[in-house]
Amino acid sequence: MCKFINLKINRNNPLTLNAPYLTNVIFLYARYAKFLNDDYAPQVNYQNILELIEKCGNLFFVILNDETDDFAGFVYLDNLTGNSKSIHGAEITVCFEKKYWGNFTKKAAEEFFDYCFNTLGLIKIRAQIYPFNSRVISLLKHVGFKKDGILRGETLKKGKLTDVEVYSLLHTDILPELDER
Repeated sequence: MCKFINLKINRNNPLTLNAPYLTNVIFLYARYAKFLNDDYAPQVNYQNILELIEKCGNLFFVILNDETDDFAGFVYLDNLTGNSKSIHGAEITVCFEKKYWGNFTKKAAEEFFDYCFNTLGLIKIRAQIYPFNSRVISLLKHVGFKKDGILRGETLKKGKLTDVEVYSLLHTDILPELDER
């Protein structure tokens, strides 16, 4: 249903700045920054997006519609836990073009989490969501995420204290035999 293409940027090599889909990522991120960022986040601009992609390394992906190769969105993993030999957990950030909201996003989420657990070897995926982002909360619950808690007054949005809800999906939620480790 979808493809995940690793997007790598190396500002020391000008050829990588012309990476396919980079413009799509920048415009999509800017369009939905109010759902992704708080008041402390750097301004959304070309250089800051490049830094984010570089920082994520092999864990920043463009999502394509497998049938048309149309850009559907992006997903990245950061705030890793573990060590250089094994990543235990990561925090996910995802953003889709509006025309792909709904069934496509559900299937893409299922495919991506399967990749995270079975290819990357993750045990836990975390998501931090603003309580007003009901679409994402509904999607997370649909694919099995559980609410871990609320970080009260965690940040500022538009100058007001804002809570952040924390959700997670454990590989053991899908494959209970990992509990025996």
